[in-house]
Amino acid sequence: MATTGVFNGTSLVVLVNNEVIAYSTSCSLSIAIDAPDASTKESLGWADEIGGQRSWSLTTDGLATVSPTTTIATYVSLPELSVLALNRTAVTVMFTTVTAGGATPIVDDAKWSGSAFIESLDMTADMENPVTYSVSFKGTGVLTQGKN
Repeated sequence: MATTGVFNGTSLVVLVNNEVIAYSTSCSLSIAIDAPDASTKESLGWADEIGGQRSWSLTTDGLATVSPTTTIATYVSLPELSVLALNRTAVTVMFTTVTAGGATPIVDDAKWSGSAFIESLDMTADMENPVTYSVSFKGTGVLTQGKN
């Protein structure tokens, strides 16, 4: 059943090639629209813009593990993300809701998907704290909005 009203952010995740990124603690989708200047003398001193190129990116942060043990049947681990980044591999990413503790997208919920490259992958290891990661995907081409 589709999610309605204000909902818990825990169910919103990033999937890479249809697998949830393991141990995520936050994620975000960013859509940007360039607005080139189209001002002329007829603009009477006011700036005029036109809708230009669009771009998009996805980011997610989480807890790192070398050998994940998770209840999620299919997941992407930090070492797998590292391989994708080092090999400059384009991946299909999806930003959507999934069932509690799982990887199954919730039927009829909104989803955003497209092809992307890993733009950055950071790991942080502070003393006496869990190792964390942050990964940023830069979209290449169209970001598609639809439903699961």
